[in-house]
Amino acid sequence: MRTSYELGPIRPPSEALSLLLRVTRNCPWNRCTFCAVYKGAQFERRTEQEVMEDIDVMARAADELRDLSWRQGLGGDVPYEIVHAVLRSPDHDEGFKRVALWLHHGGRNVFLQDADSMCIRPDRLGRIVEHLKMRFPTIDRITTYARSRTLAQRALPHLKALREAGITRVHVGLESGCDPLLDLIRKGARAEHHVAGGRKAIEAGFELSCYVMPGLGGRQYSARHARDSAAVLRQIDPHFIRLRSFFVEPRSPMVELIQRGDISLLPEPEVVREIRELVSGLYGLHGRLASDHEMNLLMEVEGDLSRGPEPILSVIDRFLALPPRDQDAFVAARRSGLYQRVI
Repeated sequence: MRTSYELGPIRPPSEALSLLLRVTRNCPWNRCTFCAVYKGAQFERRTEQEVMEDIDVMARAADELRDLSWRQGLGGDVPYEIVHAVLRSPDHDEGFKRVALWLHHGGRNVFLQDADSMCIRPDRLGRIVEHLKMRFPTIDRITTYARSRTLAQRALPHLKALREAGITRVHVGLESGCDPLLDLIRKGARAEHHVAGGRKAIEAGFELSCYVMPGLGGRQYSARHARDSAAVLRQIDPHFIRLRSFFVEPRSPMVELIQRGDISLLPEPEVVREIRELVSGLYGLHGRLASDHEMNLLMEVEGDLSRGPEPILSVIDRFLALPPRDQDAFVAARRSGLYQRVI
């Protein structure tokens, strides 16, 4: 009987407290120049049996933790004292520790790994989700990454069936709505695929979280990157727009594009100006904008877009109104770990 389960390499920051269930290994596309996460790794769809067994391993770990809680007179809850003991113990692997943390935080959210779970045959993925919910009845949110092109190609009834099975939210990396930039970074999708996939996901009943990467196009594409990305987002009207400022991963193919001059990196104040251009185009939307990654310079750039972009723009404008020397000092403080939410 297996006592451990697989964990993939990444998940969105908003899924930090989610249980991680790996249904695929790596990325079916794996050609994006800005990404180094899966380079050199072969994509695989894990078998239904493998994933089901992982779910059963997680369920046994949860039962063991609840039994421990009952023996200690804690009524089946998993308070921090149990989590602390588990985290310090050399007898438990990373998966067991994640189950303990997950139960401590309510045991309600699950994230399906890796890069594009929606590429799995819908009936198979539906059975996996149903088994997951059967073993963990407290689950009320199941989320996953998905490529916009995969969503665009999936039949609407299949997406609706997955929503009914229990998947509630999909995270989609648009990166940009600018076709020349999307081609340059080898995204494998263009603006039309982003729009078609995003709108189909919403029609199927999913919450949709779209990611945009300010600074990705450097000086060459900055204006069009912001303008075209806003235009795509207006057509989709997702529930969440999440900013992920571009930073060069040294192991990524993006290094070659920069070295040969196809992309000239923007200094961070110029990235903020690009974000301002993007946000100013997000009118008429109903979702929420979030800058919820620790590498973003201005994490206060967030808000309810149904109120219009103006309140969010005011945060950006306070930074841009600083003298250049103060902007540089702010950037230096942020990057040294001394940043405080003062803008």
